[in-house]
Amino acid sequence: MKKFFFSVLILFGITGLRAQDGSLSPYGYYGYGDITDPQIIENAAMGHLNFPSDSIHYNFLLPSSLGNLRYVNYSAAVAFHRYDMRNNVSRSIGGASLTPYVALGIPIGKGGVGFGFRPYATTGYYIRSKDSVQTIVKTGEGGMNALFVQAGYRVFKGFSIGAAYSYYFGNKVVRTAHQHENVLTITRQIDNAFFSGSALRFSADYTLHFGKDNQYFFQTGAMYRLGGNIASQNTRTLQLIENAYGGQRIVNEQTLRNDTTALVLPSKFSIGAGVGKLRHWFVGLEYETDNYGTYSNDFFTTGRETYRNGSAFKLGGYWRPDARVFSKLWKRTTYKAGIIMRNGFLAIDNQPINQFGTTFGLSIPLGNFLSNVNVDLEYLNRGTMTGGLVKENIFKLKIGFSFNDKWFQKRKIR
Repeated sequence: MKKFFFSVLILFGITGLRAQDGSLSPYGYYGYGDITDPQIIENAAMGHLNFPSDSIHYNFLLPSSLGNLRYVNYSAAVAFHRYDMRNNVSRSIGGASLTPYVALGIPIGKGGVGFGFRPYATTGYYIRSKDSVQTIVKTGEGGMNALFVQAGYRVFKGFSIGAAYSYYFGNKVVRTAHQHENVLTITRQIDNAFFSGSALRFSADYTLHFGKDNQYFFQTGAMYRLGGNIASQNTRTLQLIENAYGGQRIVNEQTLRNDTTALVLPSKFSIGAGVGKLRHWFVGLEYETDNYGTYSNDFFTTGRETYRNGSAFKLGGYWRPDARVFSKLWKRTTYKAGIIMRNGFLAIDNQPINQFGTTFGLSIPLGNFLSNVNVDLEYLNRGTMTGGLVKENIFKLKIGFSFNDKWFQKRKIR
């Protein structure tokens, strides 16, 4: 099992480091790109709740969850996105995929440590417009990734605290090509930025059991990410390209900009609470806010965008028919659902890019040792067609594996 996992970990890690173009959204031009869903699939299927945690899953958004972890947990996932984008004059449909995360959590005494990788933001779009004068082609690719290390500690029964350090890195490339009618040459501008920086995150969670045989529980959790410092090394190049012999060649190239700017990774806060019955059901509500109003970037800008503080309300939960029945898989399967309403941090021409989404998922038991296969289906509606902007209908399918094992435990003589 361990050899199999590490083979999967290496494969998913290589795929994740390379496959940053997990978005087709034109809104990926702004900021660091299209911000990815950071949750583990188990929580993403519950309306993207951040705070729920248990003893068998490593919730890397809530490092304090490591204080409750009883088994070594390693997990990885793949995601497939289908975009249906429309404005007042056209419609475009396409797909993209990425590796949402690879993570490993290890319990140690009354605490634990964790490691992992995930994309933070992705960019990947192609926009072509044409009029009687010229044809303009805009493309974007790349994004920013995060490597993280975390630690959590159980202060007393039911209450844990944790901290995380994340290193952010990556690059984003935007190309804009202009070709005028009856002119053989093409003018292309290439904007390339390399990102690097870090941020700290802290969390706490508390679980209280009550009722007959303590079968009911109340759980709450909070997370705060400090604002981080991101260095952006920028290069802007202007090329004159000539169409010749069925191909293209660069006849002139000039560097217009070569500098480094200091950006911020906005602070973020979330708090949530919920109630449930052990091994049977749970429902929770969460509020999240991010301080994107402090963000600005004079390199990737159109002059039409403004940034503001974003927020989200999330509602979700799960239901498991009967965890004690081993002969019927459908009764041991956990069924999850949720909704999310997000006021986006981006506005274009004073039109906010908001989002509404619904989620549904399954957590299917795998083997006899608390491992499972997780499936998450999502429908997201984002943007608006007002003012010629783009409205997106996004369908997401995520499939992940969560394996559990016992490490570092003393052998017992039988």
